[in-house]
Amino acid sequence: MEMKKRWIASSLLLLAMTIASKAKAYEWREVDRGLFYTYTDNIHAFKVDPGLFQLSVFTAKDLNETDATASMLAKKSGAILAVNGGFFSPSHKSLGLLMREGKVLNPTHKTKWWAVFFMKDRKPHIVPPDAFIFQPRIEAALQAGPRLVVDGKMPKLKEAVARRSGIGIRKNGDIVIAVTDETPKTMEEFAGVFQRSEEKEGFDCVNALNLDGGRSSQIYFNDSGFKLEVPGLSRIANAITVFPR
Repeated sequence: MEMKKRWIASSLLLLAMTIASKAKAYEWREVDRGLFYTYTDNIHAFKVDPGLFQLSVFTAKDLNETDATASMLAKKSGAILAVNGGFFSPSHKSLGLLMREGKVLNPTHKTKWWAVFFMKDRKPHIVPPDAFIFQPRIEAALQAGPRLVVDGKMPKLKEAVARRSGIGIRKNGDIVIAVTDETPKTMEEFAGVFQRSEEKEGFDCVNALNLDGGRSSQIYFNDSGFKLEVPGLSRIANAITVFPR
């Protein structure tokens, strides 16, 4: 009888361990239809359905300012979410391609290890600069780098530690926008979260792009009774913004 009890207890423990190993390491919290939030591994992240939400690009120039914050750009543009975007010079002049509704706001930069994130026909893409084709149907485009995930694989990345921000594309076409909290990470650590499956506490992205991190890393969200602000240590020149369609 005692052996039978031990066998049952061992079997139940094994079953629980098996279920736990198959369960997601974290959960996405639904904020609105087609929009989810999670916090894992010191990273704030939003998962966005591009069929229900429009991504755009806004700059400090749109506010008649030389620089701004993510919260300023969100509030002035009416966006529910804004995250720091591409690089800029010490004088806060944007560096790299910026497009909005088919119009070029800033020209392409020639740096080969940068890439272009763009939205076309409600679908996200990340491509090298020489593979990007200008078209009036492009809703938004922003150039930054390096790429964190390329066709499901993580490239060789620098080991420097800093605050990070990035944007990724999941297998089903959903977009993940993520920013670290005050805890710095290497580029490889940050990329690993985008690349890993949800079961391994990752975002399961097939492609991902690093945004201008370090002191610029910041995000602002305010919608459906949920508000989040991770302020940066410096002001920025441009941001990726999200609006309900």
